[in-house]
Amino acid sequence: MSDSAASARPSITSDPQDVYREFRQPLLVLALTTGIAGFVDAFAFLRYGAFVANQSGNAVILGIGLAGRHAAWPESAASLIAFAAGTGVVSQVRAARSLWSPSLRGLACAVVTLALWAVLNVLLHYGRQGGPPRLALAAAGGFAMGALATLFVRTAGITTAITYQSGTVAKIGERVGRWLAGPDTDRKRARHGSFLGITALICYATGGGIGTVAQEHPLWVPAWGALALSTLSFLVRSRRSRR
Repeated sequence: MSDSAASARPSITSDPQDVYREFRQPLLVLALTTGIAGFVDAFAFLRYGAFVANQSGNAVILGIGLAGRHAAWPESAASLIAFAAGTGVVSQVRAARSLWSPSLRGLACAVVTLALWAVLNVLLHYGRQGGPPRLALAAAGGFAMGALATLFVRTAGITTAITYQSGTVAKIGERVGRWLAGPDTDRKRARHGSFLGITALICYATGGGIGTVAQEHPLWVPAWGALALSTLSFLVRSRRSRR
């Protein structure tokens, strides 16, 4: 969805997947979720040879593997399919009627699947044996990141993403262009969008650096992400505050 289409909506309070509507301290939520995605993505790539959040990367790895140049392509395929499944399942959980808000349900799914992935890593020795255990771990991580990707897709009506940073880079370029050379009425919004995109990229890259260090001593690594993510439950807005 483009920024112009987002700006046409009467209010972000009508958007159930805008982090400003669903969470208090929305910039903290944006920073923490993208940081967690980068953290587990780096960990998974270095452990399994496949991403769990960056599905664009997995699609490329799949092609390289089918051409005979990357042995871990089945892990990329497993993660890609599981990511789609996680997004599909949790989107339906969010849409169902419940006393819990959609954001709280989506967050609970993401925390639970991350925790289960952590347990599976311990049981399967972090994929050291390769083969089916590594496939299972790549799929479990992909499902958890698919769940996380449903949490929000916009920030103050501006497109932002937790796991898909290729789109973030493209949007930064578009917004910087409008900021520098666009109509005066668009420049403030373009500047704000550029800031949000750069924040997401920095946090994703920072998480990737931490995940790289952590994979050397991987004890319960995905559980750290689940623990950090669970703290966001305290920032979910009540239904009354969203009106």
